[in-house]
This record gives sequence, structure tokens and C-alpha cells, in this order.
Amino acid sequence: MKIKITHNLGLKIISVIVAFLIWLIVVNVSNPSMDETISIPLEVRNGDVLTNAGLAYEIEGNRTSVTVTCTARIQDQSNISRADFQAYIDLADYYPATGTVPVYVEVLNNKESLIQSVSVRPSVLRVHTEEIQTKDFDLIANTVGGEAAGYNVDSIELTPSMVTVKAPESVMGRISSVGVEINTEGISSDISGTAAPVFYDANGNSMNLGEEAKVDVEEIDYYVHVVESKTMTLDFQVGGQPAEGYRYTGLEASAEAVNVTGPHDIVAAVDTITIPADVLSVEGATSDRTYTVDVEDYLPDPENMSIPWDSQVTITLRVQRLERRTLEISTNRIIQEGGQDNYHYTFDQASIDVTVEGLPEELEGLEASDLIMEMDVSQMGIGSYAGELTFDGLPDGVQVVDYSDFHVLISSREIGPGVSSAPATSEAGGETTSAAETVEAAAQESSIEQTESGSETAAQ
Repeated sequence: MKIKITHNLGLKIISVIVAFLIWLIVVNVSNPSMDETISIPLEVRNGDVLTNAGLAYEIEGNRTSVTVTCTARIQDQSNISRADFQAYIDLADYYPATGTVPVYVEVLNNKESLIQSVSVRPSVLRVHTEEIQTKDFDLIANTVGGEAAGYNVDSIELTPSMVTVKAPESVMGRISSVGVEINTEGISSDISGTAAPVFYDANGNSMNLGEEAKVDVEEIDYYVHVVESKTMTLDFQVGGQPAEGYRYTGLEASAEAVNVTGPHDIVAAVDTITIPADVLSVEGATSDRTYTVDVEDYLPDPENMSIPWDSQVTITLRVQRLERRTLEISTNRIIQEGGQDNYHYTFDQASIDVTVEGLPEELEGLEASDLIMEMDVSQMGIGSYAGELTFDGLPDGVQVVDYSDFHVLISSREIGPGVSSAPATSEAGGETTSAAETVEAAAQESSIEQTESGSETAAQ
């Protein structure tokens, strides 16, 4: 018998059905009460009470809903929903000493007869308050995207140019500036439009503050003026002379060209901007000189032309000290220009000292053999003449500043072969006569003969 009961499936199903029927009868007859939990939105009332007092508020945890527990009979619970309740806090009940407000719950839709009791969690909420600050900001215009090639944004007009911001003290401290962002990608003519104000932090990054900060103007009108641009080279004129023994060797500039904007007909007519010599001077300089100039001060038409970016240019004028070297050069290397075949040319010195001046790098490696010395003797007759030289073959920047005195001795070819630069001894008295003295004597004899011949001609 026991085995039949435990293994009879039909009896088991009948038992479950009987149990359900008994429960259903009990519920319908007794209709007991049960608790039900519902999450409903939280409403904030009379927030202007705090804002009118100059306070911003924030509900702890940014709570937006509360939990309502209600007791109702089982048969009535299917007729109850979250729409039958309203939960709210009234900031008029805010208590500054504790910073709290109670949470209220109301039963709606005439469901009071169905609901026996109502409770809410949490029943009290903490509200944080903070002073509201008001501050004026000058609007800034930020362009996004580059203009078409050959064009630049000349100016941007914003209307209004200033806005007033209201925000809690902690939020206001994060705002560094307020502006608008304008799309200038590919523009080649003036544009206009409206844009919403944007908040920026100290690093220039935009911030989305939502409802935390409010601006008195929601839309800003803008007008963008576009002009043609052109790259112009800078012509630096250098004036003055460095101190003696120094040389100006060139300049270095932080920019060799600038981008200039303006009307097409004006910009197209100019290619170069000149910085005058009275601005850049090396007069009396013994070392480098540095100048900083504002190129806009030297625009040909400053009323219609401008430099949109940095117009300051730094120019360094290089001045170096010169050095001198003395080279010993043989006089037999002197080339006689305009010499005559019937004259014999010698010099009273075997060598002369030539002093050259230049920069150290220019003098480096310079040899006596590099110099070419020339002397014009085309207008010289027999006699002794002070040597005057011209020089060639010098490296760029090197010049001759001095050379030692010497004389060129000119004699007739008839005398010339017998003349020697070594002393000559006369047969009569054994006295020594130098070649120079011999040439001078010959020159004097020639002069006397010419004088006597002239006198005789005059007498006849």
C-alpha cells in the first residue's frame, strides 16, 4: 500500500490541485493585507526660495527617486501603480541648522480606500547649499579651421561683446573665460551668424557645465571680416661704420618675411618691407648689436595693411674685430706696368714688408706668394722714384693697410748693364759707389745735358 501511494503520479497531481483550491478559498474569504514596495520619482518644490536668497542647492547624492512602501489587501494590489503616488521635498521647509528637508508622499487617484498605510525611504534628505556668484566676462572669439589659401581673418565683431554669468561659487572658480567658437574652414569672404556661449577653463579647454552656470544671453551674433594675405620679405638696411679695427659682417633676424593682410589692390602692389638704416646702425660698434623692431611701424600703408600675428622681429648685427699680419715679400716680384725697353729697373731694397688686415678666418693660410704687386712706371724717366704699389690676388675681405717705403731706380740700358745693386769701386781713388748713386749721377748728367742743350738752342 505504501508503495502505491509514493509511486502514484495521479495522486500527486490531485494533491497539488486540492491544495491550490484550498488556498484560493482562504484568500477569497479572508482577503489578507500585504506590503508592496514601489520606486517613484522625487519632485523638488519651491526651489526659488533658496535661489532668491542667493543660494544654489544640490540634493545629497543627486537623488531623483525614493522608495514608497504601501500596505493593501491582496485583491487590491493589482489596482495600485507608481502613478498613484507623488513624492516631493519642499525647500521652503529647508532647515539651515541641519541642512535637511523632509520627504512627503501623497496618494493620488482616490486610492486612499485601497491603501491602508504608506511609508517612504529615506524620509529625510540632506540639501547642500552654496552662494551664487554673478560675474561679467568679455567674450572671446575662437576660430575653428583654416581660411582659404591667401586669405586671413582680419577682425571678428561680437554682439554683445560681454555677458553676465551666474553660477555657484565653486563652479564660478572653474570658469576662466567665456567665448564663442566660429567655423572658418575654407572661408574667403566675410561671414556672419550666431553661436552659443562656451565656457573655458584656465588651460583654454571648453567645459560643459549644464545647468550649473547660466548666461544672460543664449545666442551671440558674430561678423567675421576676411582680407587677402601675402607674404612679404623684409629688407634690412644697415647704417653707420663700426669702430676702427672692426667690421660689420652681416645680420641675423628672427624672421625674414611676414604675412601681411589688407585689401587686394593695396597688398598686391607691395612685395618688400624696408627697415631703414637709421633704425639699424653699427656706428662706432665694437661688438654685436641687437635691435627689436615692430614691422607694422614700417608698413607702406599702415591704415589699410596689418600683420595678423606677431609683428616683432629681432635683428642682430654682427661686428667682428679685425686682425693684421705682416708679410715679407721680395721686390723682384713687383710687376712694372708700362716699362720701356730702353730703361733698366732695379729697387733699392731686396724685400719689403706688407701689412694686411682682415678677419682671422680670412687671414688664415694667406701666404706672400698669394699677393700680386704692380707698379706703374709708364711716366717715369731715368732717376729714383718712391715706390707706389697696387695689389691683387687678396682674398675677399682682406686689404693692404701699409707697406714699407722703397725706391725704384731707373737707368738707361746703356748704363743699366754696368749697374749693379752691389757697391762699385772707382779705379781712381778706390772709393765705393753704390748702384743708386751711379744712377743718380747719370740722371743728373742727363738733366745737365738737357739744360745746356736747351740754353744753346735759345741763344741761337
